[in-house]
Amino acid sequence: MYQPSRTVIDCDNRVVLNIGGIRFETYKATLKKIPATRLSRLTEALANYDPVLNEYFFDRHPGVFAQILNYYRTGKLHYPTNVCGPLFEEELEFWGLDANQAS
Repeated sequence: MYQPSRTVIDCDNRVVLNIGGIRFETYKATLKKIPATRLSRLTEALANYDPVLNEYFFDRHPGVFAQILNYYRTGKLHYPTNVCGPLFEEELEFWGLDANQAS
């Protein structure tokens, strides 16, 4: 069944993030869960926003980003086992996250 009002609201609240060529989708409300971070402050005025594709592009490590997005979703930060610690720490810093705040 077609529900235009829900579809419009859903599209307005969704965000597409292209991280190193891998597309991730989430909701703006999910990214607002951790304030004062790069992802909580996304706007269409940013240089990395592509209005044609309606997505933000970041040339970052997509495998690490999966864990970072999961942190926004769950509040729990898990270090990936296939990534060295310094790389993970660098990614956390880029995204404006503090590993010490993870629960």
